[in-house]
Amino acid sequence: MAHAPLLLLIGLRCSGKTTLGTATARAVGAPFEDLDARALTLLGCTSITEAFERHHESGWRRAEGRALSEAMHASAGGVLAVGGGTPTAPMACESIRAAQAEGWLRVALLHPGNETLTRRLSMHRGDRPRLAADDAAEVARLADARLPLYRSLADITVDTRQPAGHCVARLSALLTSGRWQFPATQASESPRVRSRRAS
Repeated sequence: MAHAPLLLLIGLRCSGKTTLGTATARAVGAPFEDLDARALTLLGCTSITEAFERHHESGWRRAEGRALSEAMHASAGGVLAVGGGTPTAPMACESIRAAQAEGWLRVALLHPGNETLTRRLSMHRGDRPRLAADDAAEVARLADARLPLYRSLADITVDTRQPAGHCVARLSALLTSGRWQFPATQASESPRVRSRRAS
C-alpha cells in the first residue's frame, strides 16, 4: 500500500516540535499528530509524569516505540512530532530509516541551541519529570547523548531561534517539494491535532 508523505519532527524538549508542527500542518492543509497522546493511550495514563511513575522510563520508551510504528503506518500523511527520547526507543531508528529508504518519510531536526533550550525549559517544564539536577545540566546531558543520533536521521536541521514563519516555510517546503506534494483529497480533510504539551 502506498504511503502518503509524512514529515517527522525530532529534537530535544522545548525545541518547538509541537508549535511548529501544528503551524506547518495548518500551512499545507495536512494532518498533525503529537506522538505523546498515542503513547499515553497505550499505557492507560493521563500524563507523562504518571507514565514514568507507573512504568519507569524503560516502559515509556517501549510505548513510544510501539506508538511510533502505529502512527507511521496508520498515518494519512502530514506532520508527526515525537518526544525527545523517541528515536532512542526500541526499533525506532530502524522504523524511521526503513520509511526513509522507501521514500515516504522525511525527518527534520529542530534545534535552537542549548542556551535557548535551557531558557525555554526553565519557563515551560510542563508534564515531564526532571532528568538531571537542573535545567542546564539536563539539556547538556541530553544534547550530548542524543544529538549525534538525531543528526544521523535528519534530512534537514532547522534552527528554531529563527522566526516561526521562517521555520514553517522551511518545513512546509520539505513536505510539499516535488513528488512529496500533499494530495488535495487529503488536504481537504480536517487536521487531526493531538497536542498534550509544547515540545
